[in-house]
Amino acid sequence: MLFIGWTTVASSVDAERLALEAIGSGAAVCVQIEGPIHSIYRWEGKVERSTEYRLAIKFLDTQRGALETALFAAHPYKTPEWVVIEAHSVSEKYLSWARSLVQS
Repeated sequence: MLFIGWTTVASSVDAERLALEAIGSGAAVCVQIEGPIHSIYRWEGKVERSTEYRLAIKFLDTQRGALETALFAAHPYKTPEWVVIEAHSVSEKYLSWARSLVQS
């Protein structure tokens, strides 16, 4: 099964650092960086606006623990976004490619 997790950071430098760490350590099979995006949210009782970069991190269930440990340790935010969904429909070629990276 393939999962996709999202997180955001304030700079493209942090986004690339987290992506390279996840791929370099083998904790993810692919990371896509989007942005800048504009986020509006409530923080400590106030409405905030910020420019962020979103990371879409693709990984297998066997990578999840290592990925989450590394991500939370390296993330610059005190309370990082971490939202994960299971991809219910993944092409067999893409899933085979992802599995081959983990089994290497």
